[in-house]
Amino acid sequence: MIRREVSIPCGTIVLEGLLEIPESSGNRAPGAAICHPHPLFGGTMHNNVVNALAEALLERNTICLRFNFRGTGRSQGVHGNGIDEVDDVRAALDFLERVDEVDSTRIILGGYSFGCWVGLKAAHADARPRRLIGISPPVNEYDFSFLSDEARPILLMAGDRDFVCSQQGFRDLIDSIPEPKVGIVLSGADHFHFGREKHLIGKIQEFLDRYPWELDAQPA
Repeated sequence: MIRREVSIPCGTIVLEGLLEIPESSGNRAPGAAICHPHPLFGGTMHNNVVNALAEALLERNTICLRFNFRGTGRSQGVHGNGIDEVDDVRAALDFLERVDEVDSTRIILGGYSFGCWVGLKAAHADARPRRLIGISPPVNEYDFSFLSDEARPILLMAGDRDFVCSQQGFRDLIDSIPEPKVGIVLSGADHFHFGREKHLIGKIQEFLDRYPWELDAQPA
């Protein structure tokens, strides 16, 4: 594994990032940008669920870029209430597609909690991510109606004990999204998924196997 601490330009500020490259990835490998949970509640790019997302993708020979939102860790700027953070996600995607080893036609956007909402919002107006992964979407707190016209393969997961993602709200969200989609309720899991990381990894990898990159090369 090759790990590089990186600096991500974002307008007038610079974001702290970590680029992880599997040694078996070779040239022109898929790449993923991963968004962390709410920074005002302790969320950083080293969160346990972010780690699980990265592990699942790295094991599938995907280059991972995790980063701290503005005002978090060594990232410059101040918290932007989920508005300015959309620019952070776009900056991360800009950086990722310029990495020499990354195939910019095979990009994944993944996010957890607040990072799920911000990441998917940014991806909604950005065609570069071709696979979307959201863990514990905080449907009780934020509007996800923009996903009602999402056409890319998307995985959403939430625990049945999640206090910011009610089961009914999660089901309504999944029902509102057209195919191709995968919605998974994780029995016995809460919002934080402590001790359940391996389960998350398995479900993410099942999604990647269900929607391999070869599907994108097939005619519509």
